[in-house]
Amino acid sequence: MNNNKSRAAISLQDSWASNISDYILLRRQQTHVAYSMTDAKLNASSAKVDRTPDSGLFTALFTMLATHLEEGHTVLTIEETEHEVPLSGHINDELVTLYAWQQQLLEMLATPIIALIDTQIEVQSEVDITVELSIFVLLETLFAKQDQLWAQLALSNHEKEMLVKRLDTVELLCKLLKNNDLSTFTKLIDEHTLFASVNDNVSNNENKNSLSKNNQPIIYQLINNKEADKQHTTITFWLHRAWQAEFNLAERINIILDQQVTPLEIAIPKNLHEHQIKAINVANNNAFSIITGGPGTGKTYTVAQLVIALQQATKSGGDVSESIRFSTDSASLALAAPTGKAAQRMQESLQAALDAANVELQLQEAKTIHRLLGIGRTGRPRYDANNPLGEEIIIVDEASMLGVELANYLVSAVKPGARLILLGDANQLAAVDAGAVLADLCRIPQLQPIHAELTESRRFTADSGIGKLAYQINKTETDTQAIWQLLKHDKALSFQYVNSVNTLQTDTSLDNKIENSLSKNMSISNLTMNYHPYLNKIKSLLTNQIEKSMPESVKNTITSLMETFNQFRVLTAGHNGEWGDHYINNYLTQWHLTELKLPLGQNTWFHGRPVMVLQNNYELGLFNGDIGFCLQTSDDRSRLEVFFENKKQGIAVNLLNEEVIATAYAMTIHKSQGSEFDHVTITFDNSHARLLSKELIYTAVTRAKKQVTIYSTKSALEKAVQTPTERHTGLALQF
Repeated sequence: MNNNKSRAAISLQDSWASNISDYILLRRQQTHVAYSMTDAKLNASSAKVDRTPDSGLFTALFTMLATHLEEGHTVLTIEETEHEVPLSGHINDELVTLYAWQQQLLEMLATPIIALIDTQIEVQSEVDITVELSIFVLLETLFAKQDQLWAQLALSNHEKEMLVKRLDTVELLCKLLKNNDLSTFTKLIDEHTLFASVNDNVSNNENKNSLSKNNQPIIYQLINNKEADKQHTTITFWLHRAWQAEFNLAERINIILDQQVTPLEIAIPKNLHEHQIKAINVANNNAFSIITGGPGTGKTYTVAQLVIALQQATKSGGDVSESIRFSTDSASLALAAPTGKAAQRMQESLQAALDAANVELQLQEAKTIHRLLGIGRTGRPRYDANNPLGEEIIIVDEASMLGVELANYLVSAVKPGARLILLGDANQLAAVDAGAVLADLCRIPQLQPIHAELTESRRFTADSGIGKLAYQINKTETDTQAIWQLLKHDKALSFQYVNSVNTLQTDTSLDNKIENSLSKNMSISNLTMNYHPYLNKIKSLLTNQIEKSMPESVKNTITSLMETFNQFRVLTAGHNGEWGDHYINNYLTQWHLTELKLPLGQNTWFHGRPVMVLQNNYELGLFNGDIGFCLQTSDDRSRLEVFFENKKQGIAVNLLNEEVIATAYAMTIHKSQGSEFDHVTITFDNSHARLLSKELIYTAVTRAKKQVTIYSTKSALEKAVQTPTERHTGLALQF
């Protein structure tokens, strides 16, 4: 692990987690003092947090939960079995007996510190320590020699302060856990004033919108299960906000499920298969429904049948419900997705399905979920349970990108009697925000009747290489040999082997599908060939400039340019490294400028620069994920505007903040969700190991319609396809 990056990560993360936990502890301490001391003692008390095992327990769990939240998890779970064998080791010259769950907590809390320490530190111990117990040896060394270690690391004062506070917390937790079993630990938690039990509080809470016990910052749930004469105890912890979001989300879903909707008369097209028919019936008969499936399985087409039925019911004068009539002239249908690009694609797909059925219906503009709910700078939605959305049917695509808080806001804004339909691919990447809502909902037994899964892909036929590759990646037990055989033999797939020094070399297992040894720059130069059609169009726009005075002409030009640009895209695992999007975009930018004979390195803005919006800009009507093109609009090279799809006017470059705009020749796989390209090149190497997962590679592969090329190391690809993402969430516990 890179020390500088590790130090920055622990410093930033510990700063906010430590500061907040200290503030909570200080307020608690001051309140206690105020009620139990005289004025003289109160004035004499220090505004400093007392470090005690009691406060250490809270700080430790708060810090670990904050870390988990940053990593996308909403809960921290520890468990103990009745016959668990304890582990023993020396800590501070005392023999300490720890169970596996206790070691788990200590490792989680101490690992960021250990990651910073020189691995060459000599550790002396009188005990024969196994590999499993190395954490205790390191802790013993840290407690005894921390001053020496900090000096060796040459830390700044702030970094040292953060690390010392973290290590103090580890030491307090170690003393607290020493020789205690889970029942004793549970008693400590139960008696602590900053922890609230779900079991004790929710059942007694009439309002059920928050917990009693003064809304404590940490919530826990204790579950005792007895299986085969063995006691199995589990404790799940949440930060209060994460618990509240999951609790409210489950509660609102149950409320929607209890709503009665009147089924529509739907003429089922003859070309639909049984899974699609089931999906239509599920969506038609329930106020809340989930339709999942891979690319090309017909999710949008299936939902289109419901929209057609609504439109036909209106034309014939039929009742849509007892009190509500659907009107295509009003905002009765809402289309939404987590990103602007996904929303746009959803609208295009649904409109195409309606056009194919000869249905004359112009859809409302699809919006991002943030825009639909009116979430602005404050982060709070305009529409909620007290001010619900007016639409009768709300369709949300790419639901795998929903985090728990955004999902909570969404379901809270659905009015009584309206339908909410979630579409998505549960095998894709989970949300950037905490939670894995779609995957969780698909696994909850109570929700199986309203979940329909589509499995037959019309985009990828039985002999499609991309479809076969996606299937192999998705398998529970990944067959790496089958994947290599596909990459070796299928014409739609290719693999370029990148070794540890970033050169392409021949791998005999892939025969002539791998290029001979080439320099990294030569291999990246191969990417430029795929962008030549786009560059040729950009060149033509230097002589035949965009007609700004003709809005329809502008729209048509940008649509055509987008179609060409979407023929190929580079998708990267991460930003950094020589196979990250930052490096590749810089390389392709220099190539672009050279080809067009434009000045090198003088300005970040230039004719033909493809850009992506990284942050919503409500004033300009731009949203995270939007793609645009910087174009010269006169003979003056400095007259540059950025044109976005479906907009008839350009935006002057000086109105765009460069900090939230990125060149878009290459983009991260996360940013590509909701998009499709003819040919996709996927790049990553061993330096991206921490980011790799089978969901990441599956998402990247399924962005392609015709061809996939992978630039990677053999080991990195094998690690990726064998590493499922595991999100620790508590949503299922709320049902």
